Amino acid sequence: MKNRNVTGMVVAVIYSIVLYGFLIEAPPGEIPNHPRWAYLMIPLGAIAIMALFDFVIKYDFFKDKK
Repeated sequence: MKNRNVTGMVVAVIYSIVLYGFLIEAPPGEIPNHPRWAYLMIPLGAIAIMALFDFVIKYDFFKDKK
């Protein structure tokens, strides 16, 4: 398995949790009414964040370079 960037994983998980929290919000007594593509932003955004940290930024705050 490829050595993944831990910082990218942490940021992607935080992004997913926050976006899910925004998407499930609705006024009391009503169900959330969002288009289907809005829920698709959770995995696509997480993949984009992981790719950004793996291939562009390439700096990991959690792993020490020896």
